[in-house]
Amino acid sequence: MSKVLTGTTAPRAVFYVSPDGKDSWSGRLPKPNPQRTDGPFVSIERARDAAREKGGQNTIAMGDGDYYLAEPIVFDARDAGLVIAARCNEAPILHGGLLIRKWKAQADGRWTASLKLPAGREVGDLFVNGALQTQARFPNAPLDGDPRKGWLFAAKCTHDDDIWHGNMRFCFHAGDLPISKNTAGLVAHIVGGFRPGSQWGSDTLPVVSFDTANRTINTRGTAYFFTAEGSRYFLAGAAALLDAPGEWWYDRAKEQVVYIPTDGLPISSTAVAGILPTFFRLDGADGMVVSGLRFRDGDPRGSGKFGTDTRSFGAIRLDRADGVRLLGNSIDNVGVGIHVSESKDVLIAGNVVADVAGNGIYVGTTYGTFLKSHDATILSNHIHDIGRVYFETAGIWFQAADNVGIAHNLIENAAQFGIAGGSLWGPQDAVHDAVIEHNVVRNANQQTADGGAIKMMGEQADPLNSSIRYNRVTGTGQLMNRVDGTFWPPGYENTSEWPSPISWAIYTDGKASGVRIEGNTLSDNISAIGINGGWSNLVTGNVITGGSGAAFRVDDGTGWGWHPPWAGPNRIEDNIVSVESGNGLAAYVYVPDHKLGSVRFARNRYSGNLNEKSFRIHPEIMRSGEFGSLADLQEAGIDRGSVASQSHQ
Repeated sequence: MSKVLTGTTAPRAVFYVSPDGKDSWSGRLPKPNPQRTDGPFVSIERARDAAREKGGQNTIAMGDGDYYLAEPIVFDARDAGLVIAARCNEAPILHGGLLIRKWKAQADGRWTASLKLPAGREVGDLFVNGALQTQARFPNAPLDGDPRKGWLFAAKCTHDDDIWHGNMRFCFHAGDLPISKNTAGLVAHIVGGFRPGSQWGSDTLPVVSFDTANRTINTRGTAYFFTAEGSRYFLAGAAALLDAPGEWWYDRAKEQVVYIPTDGLPISSTAVAGILPTFFRLDGADGMVVSGLRFRDGDPRGSGKFGTDTRSFGAIRLDRADGVRLLGNSIDNVGVGIHVSESKDVLIAGNVVADVAGNGIYVGTTYGTFLKSHDATILSNHIHDIGRVYFETAGIWFQAADNVGIAHNLIENAAQFGIAGGSLWGPQDAVHDAVIEHNVVRNANQQTADGGAIKMMGEQADPLNSSIRYNRVTGTGQLMNRVDGTFWPPGYENTSEWPSPISWAIYTDGKASGVRIEGNTLSDNISAIGINGGWSNLVTGNVITGGSGAAFRVDDGTGWGWHPPWAGPNRIEDNIVSVESGNGLAAYVYVPDHKLGSVRFARNRYSGNLNEKSFRIHPEIMRSGEFGSLADLQEAGIDRGSVASQSHQ
């Protein structure tokens, strides 16, 4: 087993860690001896230091029980080859925060408990008996968990309509706010975009002040994020908002947690204040193995734009640590599950990542240095309930990495993306030769108006030479509100309307080119496959059923004016499509800049609700105009050899 984990069979010293150990002991026994004169260490830091003193490649064996971390544990080049693993049949649990003891019941029904924080730390989340509680907020969180409830909606700013100010201020309707002056600790959780039709992400913006005369909330924004009329938001973090069972607030002046318990909760309940976004940081610690541990109850920071780098933090974070193996761990109720930056040949396999505020797994770079994370393998992980706080996230997100393999993962219930990869900034974070295969993605894009299950970006503007193949995708949705606070119906798509929800099972974006989308099974999504802005992509051998939108969409908007010399048409060939939407739309092509030479259909087999308007093409080259039948498409020379059955054609 040692060779499987680390590639070497050299003898290893084993240092044991247990909650009933002592750091004054040798750490060479798994349990205290009968005389209690020797036994395991109590802290991982002491075991790490002992392994460094011993020299060579050693093992830290973790015993059953709970470990409460006040600071991240850092490993560096001295720890190269170190293995940290659970003992056989034991379940060590690492909490990213402090155990809260001695609750006191107050006359008003609230509980209080003293909690002195380490310097520079905040209480990000509160967990009671293992369950996540709600930071004091307005409006209150919906009891039924309906994502359409519990929001306010931004008003139109009549005194300042510059969208570039939307990242620093937004306006509210009269009577919306329960607070008029004190903004201490107040944060706006807001879904943004240039307009309601671009509700693709969310952020947490600290509130600086209220301008009651102009009904404006001023925030400490970023250069990235925008809000607008209709952006949905709620406020959290102020004492005045604490009014519902299950809510909490941290009183920094008194150094105490204030909590309103839910019915029937005993005052002896175990509570943890999540203060750490990072538990383990591997900084240059090549060849380390982390296996069989559970990481939970951390600070939810991690994938927002304020005060972070682009993807940031991670319960397990790697920085320039090559050849690391992360195997069979469980990570939940944290900010980001696993963050890999500028680290090569990393294996992430057999982990469970769940209930995270941002990304489940991130592999990529640090903005500014742009070193790469080549040759990563992400295999057989179960990743679910992703993007609880920051919607513009993914179960697996990768960039600045060649030869990435993502296979046999199960990803469920993502705020936006199941898997997202590719270049966001240009050549500096380019991706080539990625293979995304044999994954199952269920219920992606549950919180945004623009997203999907599997996405490849391509701002690098050269061929990605990547494959998305043999995946199964179901239930990709959308959530989009109108300016008045009402929501588009689930599964809604209307290609004649803007703003309108946009959602795909699989799509390319930016200038993503040279991607092969092959052999995927896509059922009951909104739209199935989208090609946006790129060239020379191949869509072949996919099976598409169900859904309320088009099976295929090709749009040149994100690649407008870009005609590289190597560009070839996007080919959509040999797919099997059952059209079941009410309008019978099979394909929508909008390429006024790239022109119709940029797309070709061939040998597809269509069935279901096809009609005389099943193909929408712009520029208009079909004799019937913008809409037409398969026969019209073929007569116009855009399709060769496709057939339709069980239709009106």
